[in-house]
Amino acid sequence: MEKMEQLQNVLDLIQHTYAEDAALVLADTDKVLAYLPGKTVDLKIPVGASVENFKGTVSYTAMETKKVQREERGAQNFGVPYISTAVPIMEDDQVIGVMASLTSNNRNIKLQEGAQELSSLVEEMTATSEEVTRSAEGTTERLDQLAEHTLTMLNEIESSFQILTSVKHIADQSHLLGLNAAIEAARAGDEGRGFGVVATEIRKLGATSGDLANHIHEQMEAMKQSITQMNQSVQDIREFARHQALSMQELNRAYVHIAGTANDLSNLH
Repeated sequence: MEKMEQLQNVLDLIQHTYAEDAALVLADTDKVLAYLPGKTVDLKIPVGASVENFKGTVSYTAMETKKVQREERGAQNFGVPYISTAVPIMEDDQVIGVMASLTSNNRNIKLQEGAQELSSLVEEMTATSEEVTRSAEGTTERLDQLAEHTLTMLNEIESSFQILTSVKHIADQSHLLGLNAAIEAARAGDEGRGFGVVATEIRKLGATSGDLANHIHEQMEAMKQSITQMNQSVQDIREFARHQALSMQELNRAYVHIAGTANDLSNLH
């Protein structure tokens, strides 16, 4: 039993090697030889208690099977969750005792609970960010369509300018034709008086058509500038929306990574 005595002498040193709060039990095949309670884990095992009292525990099973036993227990027994580990003590291939540790599992439990809460929160944030991403992508698509429409309008205005140029040319020609007709009517004297009236009306029509063409041209030029500015604004907003969509995609990938890490933490034992 020299090995048991040696373990009993250094049991307090062994207890200090545990990172978590731990209670230690040392027993031979008959009774408890030593018990060191932890700060929060305390089974209140009396020294000298019969090993038969521990049937069904990892300590008793370890001596029966000659194998290390381990189990986790909740806080219902001692007010704190703990992990119980029992190591059979062998000598000449015979079991001469067992050393068991009961270490607080409170930190791991809190870590797992926190990880689960984080995972749930990340799921909600991921769902929200995905919805925002879809909205941003939809906005980008609609802005693309609007940009195409504004470009179409600008092209149509350019075509209208060409038509107005032709109308202005016809008006100028009509005015010149009326002027020439008026000159010829004046030369004809009384006989050309009726023709002179027609020539005057042709000149008026040409002048009116020219003025109207100029007015329409000015209005369409102002419209063109407004549409050009609107198109530039659409382009800027579209670029911003596209950037936002890309940023949200990056954020989604970060959420997925966080969720994976939280899941790994919640599965730690």
